[in-house]
Amino acid sequence: MIKLKIKDGLSVIFLLGLVIVLVVLSSTQVSSQQQRLETGLKEKISYRAPALSRVVMGYYPTWKRAEFSHSQIDFTSLTHLAQAFTKPDSDGNLVVDSNYLYPELVAAAHSHSVKVIMSIGGWGNCQGFPPTAASPEKRSRFINQVVEFCRQHDYDGVDLDWEFVSNEQESQNFSDLVRELSAALRAMDPPRLLTMAAPAGPYWGRWINYEQLHPYFDYIALMTYDYHGPWSDHSGHNSPLYTCQNDPCGSFDDSFSYAVIREIPLEKLLLGIPFFGRSFNTGKLYAPSTQSEYYNYSNIQKLLASGWKYNWDFCSQVPFLLSPSRTTLLSFDDIRSVFRKCRYVLDKGLGGVIIWEVTADWHNGRPELLQTVARTFRTPVKK
Repeated sequence: MIKLKIKDGLSVIFLLGLVIVLVVLSSTQVSSQQQRLETGLKEKISYRAPALSRVVMGYYPTWKRAEFSHSQIDFTSLTHLAQAFTKPDSDGNLVVDSNYLYPELVAAAHSHSVKVIMSIGGWGNCQGFPPTAASPEKRSRFINQVVEFCRQHDYDGVDLDWEFVSNEQESQNFSDLVRELSAALRAMDPPRLLTMAAPAGPYWGRWINYEQLHPYFDYIALMTYDYHGPWSDHSGHNSPLYTCQNDPCGSFDDSFSYAVIREIPLEKLLLGIPFFGRSFNTGKLYAPSTQSEYYNYSNIQKLLASGWKYNWDFCSQVPFLLSPSRTTLLSFDDIRSVFRKCRYVLDKGLGGVIIWEVTADWHNGRPELLQTVARTFRTPVKK
């Protein structure tokens, strides 16, 4: 009996020891799992929103601020915001409309680490450029006022949008203006950026000395849209990715090739993506046309919902709509074509894109095209 009791006691002791070992192992396992969980949480916390791997410079037309305020801009999808427009007058003064002063816009952009660029010129605002650029005194006045405006209102740079330099003398004067303005902006503390909205092809581009001027710019943006419009005698795409045999008027791809020939560094080259389209009073591509109208992307989506027929041009890699009566053709960009253009920018190793303009693409409660650009350019980045 005593032997049996001893064996029973040893069994109990063994069982108690086994329980203790299991408890310790279980505690160690839980602790290890908790440690891994905490480490994982820390890794997630250390991640910030994926960064944009390319420049995304969106133009904001200040005259639309009453209908589309700064609070509606998706700053998370931008790296730069170009505020349009100020202009020079014929005496070299910087003309700033009272509506242009928008400190809330600048503050909102900066809170998202987006740089704000003052865009000078634009279509219809360039009459003051030729006399200003032609005179050393007027250039100096203009540059001093630009620098002071950037300093006072916390702008991160200047965008020159002279549409268009049109002869040899203007070409030389423009070069002088660029060199002097660049020096003044880079002398600021902190230094400011200088960018340019440039013609997309040789017709106007021949008057810009890109080969010598590119060192003075941070970015050179080709306006790769408006290949067809009211000035055209036939219908065609507003911004084709590729050129087709039927229409030699140029394309996104042609403009890239032109930039390479003109020695614009790829990392400084931005190509333009339009958030608008153009209609023509014909039902066929590359057919005679006498009328063209402008439509933003939001309104184009309404037409599509009202019965206009969607078509995809496999040659140009962009869409177009036909009216129910098949008497109007509308060329535009959509999510599909914007994605392909952004992939083109990535594949070619370019600096990024500009967008005209950030108020135009709202559909289904969000900026569809801008977010397509951002998604295509995003890469995960650790802090």
